[in-house]
Amino acid sequence: MQPNRSPFHTALFAFVVSISVFGLLLLTAPAFGLTWDEPAYMQAAQSYHEWFSRLPRESSLMLSQPLIDAYWSPNHEHPPMVKLWYALVATPLVDTYGLIASYRVAAMLLSTALVTMVGVSVFRMVGLWGALAAIILMQTFPRLFFHLHVAALDVPGALAYIGGVLVFWHSRNRKSIWFDLLFGIVWGIGIATKINAAFVIPTIGLWWLIADRRPYLVRRMAIGMLVGTMVFVASWPWLWVDPIARIVDYVRWITVDHWQIPQWFLGALYLPPPWYFAPLMLLMTTPVFSVIATGALPFVALQEQKPYLTLIGVAAGMPLLALMFSTTVYDNERLFMATFPLIAVLAGISLTRIAQKFSRGVALDRRIWGGIIATVIAIPIWQTSMLWPHLLSFYSTSIGALPGARAFKMDHTYWSSTYRDVLVYLDDIAPPNATVWIEAWSFDVPQTYQRDGIIRDDLRFVSDDGGSVWGMPITRMPAYEADYVLVTYRFAGWTPATAALVRGSTPPVFLIERAGVPLAALYRNP
Repeated sequence: MQPNRSPFHTALFAFVVSISVFGLLLLTAPAFGLTWDEPAYMQAAQSYHEWFSRLPRESSLMLSQPLIDAYWSPNHEHPPMVKLWYALVATPLVDTYGLIASYRVAAMLLSTALVTMVGVSVFRMVGLWGALAAIILMQTFPRLFFHLHVAALDVPGALAYIGGVLVFWHSRNRKSIWFDLLFGIVWGIGIATKINAAFVIPTIGLWWLIADRRPYLVRRMAIGMLVGTMVFVASWPWLWVDPIARIVDYVRWITVDHWQIPQWFLGALYLPPPWYFAPLMLLMTTPVFSVIATGALPFVALQEQKPYLTLIGVAAGMPLLALMFSTTVYDNERLFMATFPLIAVLAGISLTRIAQKFSRGVALDRRIWGGIIATVIAIPIWQTSMLWPHLLSFYSTSIGALPGARAFKMDHTYWSSTYRDVLVYLDDIAPPNATVWIEAWSFDVPQTYQRDGIIRDDLRFVSDDGGSVWGMPITRMPAYEADYVLVTYRFAGWTPATAALVRGSTPPVFLIERAGVPLAALYRNP
């Protein structure tokens, strides 16, 4: 298991991995339902695209405060970089391929970049077999695999965070100030992607204290923060109108004013959940053999690999540490998305070292390596096939899989990803102009399906509360007045009316379940 730093071999490896991963994602993408975050980013990307299309012809007008506010206010609670990418890549394709397909292709390109970047780093530091193991494991983490398809911010945020960490690592021996500037640009793009990338600085700072206290690396962090902040401001026109005031508004939003998202956990609704929620949720949603392999790594790692593995370990733990002290925002595994690829790296290297120890000679026996990897991925692949395509319902065998999660009173699903199957069924059987009650603040999901021509326009979606990023009409109505009631087993979204409906004697007219555990149900009111 030798590192491979040949530029030709690295480029060839990156090309093969990127083509393979993107092909796999593209092949499996049609199976996965839309999530409730995606429409907001689609709409913002369309707004950005229109602003850029008018900018060359009407530059003075488009740079005025009223027009910047009009085009850049949508979804301004999040930085712009991912939506700029979607505007550039996806929006021009919408008329040909539709909303969901176009934006998800753009998202899958970023996901491919994440997997390839991580794989290339391991290839250069550890070698081919460790890199292949990490890449294979990433595809067999069911929840991560679902997120790799989604046009949201969580995987791009992981790309931004891990990318900043790896750029710092791979340039750590270059003293030139040009690499300080490079790191700053990468970090700036990262925090302009998702604020999670801000944790690059404490991650590499902690690693510096532990493993490598060369003074010029402190300079790199300091210059990187300065340059990165300038890149952040330069990339976001919404800030240009009043930079100080709007940066203060943004910082307040992410620290104090963000709407609170309660978390259902072990049979109770928390805000915030207990400090151990994030690490326990990671254990519950990561395939168990990968967790065991990660735990074994300190006992099998080569001495020369330990500085690299220490950085990967610190980077994997930092999002969990941040969540342990967070008081406002939780949404299952989404906020520690960057931890999953890094766990795959640690587990993949560990398994490869174990295979090498079992090999007869110095060289790695590929049959032993293949047998170990196949054994480790067999259970999550089988579980994935049993849950398909509802991979957000994955729980590992550490908790007894999905039936065990039900016994521990965990969410069975979330993020409205189960809506599609129910709505397609309704599209066939619902009478004209039927009203369908849905979870509060999820209007955008069915309305996006309507805009995309997947379900009928005459279906009327109603709820207790919510809005529409598309500006489409919404109707507030209690569940008992609607023709149909759609209930997903995300318990934080249940109301007394939906809980009573589920626990009553009326059977659903349509039910999605896996392993005997319900994920979503459709009821017909009398």
